[in-house]
Amino acid sequence: MASLRDTRALVDGAFTAGLTAVLGLLGMFIPPFLFLVSILMPIPLAVLVRRRGLYTGLLSLVVTGLLLMVLYPNPLKVLLVFILFGPLGLVLGLLYKNYVAPGHALVAASVVSVIAYLTVTALTALIAGVNIEMLHAAINESLNKVFSMYQEAGNPVPAEQQELYRETIKASILLLPATFIIHGVVSANLAYMVGSRVLKRLDYKVNTLPPFSQWRLPWYTIWGIILGLIFFLGGNHFALDTVKIIGQNILTVFLFIFFVIGLSVVAHYYKLVPFSKPFKTLVLILLIFYIIFMYPAIMVLGVLDTVFNLRRPIPEKGKLR
Repeated sequence: MASLRDTRALVDGAFTAGLTAVLGLLGMFIPPFLFLVSILMPIPLAVLVRRRGLYTGLLSLVVTGLLLMVLYPNPLKVLLVFILFGPLGLVLGLLYKNYVAPGHALVAASVVSVIAYLTVTALTALIAGVNIEMLHAAINESLNKVFSMYQEAGNPVPAEQQELYRETIKASILLLPATFIIHGVVSANLAYMVGSRVLKRLDYKVNTLPPFSQWRLPWYTIWGIILGLIFFLGGNHFALDTVKIIGQNILTVFLFIFFVIGLSVVAHYYKLVPFSKPFKTLVLILLIFYIIFMYPAIMVLGVLDTVFNLRRPIPEKGKLR
């Protein structure tokens, strides 16, 4: 009987390795699919760990790596993809297997994913010999060529606008760590949610997330913004550029998180307000189209909800809370 179980585990592991390798090849050969693949790749491995255990998952992961090395001509790219999906898939499987609470599971998966993304970024920069100054110089050179083309075409770009473009690009480069962190958090959360649905379809017990309109953060999360402000203002005051940049990245990450919670607050009251369906649809369309302009207000709403719990039930008249 034990031999039969071992055989089934090996078959499941081989199938998982093949499926994961196909997803990896799809992402590497067709770059536009890479973000979608980064979400889907950890899921077969996570399901395997939930069903057959960590040992089988590790064996399947090794086979997946070998398959990708054989089938794809760039071993370095295979290594980077392997780092992105492997640890996250194993951790997700253990989180499902041990019925970890959804909130804690999302935090754990996000931490693993962020470490993987930052590791891949650091390795890429190290191997390619690229740093922030070189990247900034290369982009400035490209901008100069573009501005020259406009000049020759008789449609010069005003100096103020040129400076605005340069400052925007400089800020974007300095915020690249925050961008990778946000990317890691988003992909880990989506992978957890998709994996949960897959396991449910396979009739496995899974701790489900609450509806999006009920997502909340603990009050002490506000310390993320406070810490970011301390670094930013301290670096600005003492002319410490590195400290200032760290503060900007911390603020970018936490403001995005509070923006998501703000959207959750909007979804909560969107469901409660007794307006007609056509009116609600119109409001939803306007929100989607003007989301960039509403970003600060929604972010502030998320901060206020985290501190004051704006979705606290209103007590009935004459009753104490």
